[in-house]
Amino acid sequence: MNMTFIDQVPVLKKMLEMAYTIVLVVLISGIVGLVLAFPVMWLWNFVFGNFHQISVLQAWALNVLAGILFGNKTNGKR
Repeated sequence: MNMTFIDQVPVLKKMLEMAYTIVLVVLISGIVGLVLAFPVMWLWNFVFGNFHQISVLQAWALNVLAGILFGNKTNGKR
């Protein structure tokens, strides 16, 4: 019987699976956020290109800021 330590401790196995899930969700969210930052960058540079151009990371930060300021603020009631 060659069982690993993680298989012997079910709580540790569950915590490791949860950590993998959290890391995967954070990575996918970051990639989607960066992909969605490109249209913001292109629009900003088209409108304000002569004044000030922004990079993809600045557009990503602008998306995050707009989500914080203007995001859906519901308290669970319709």
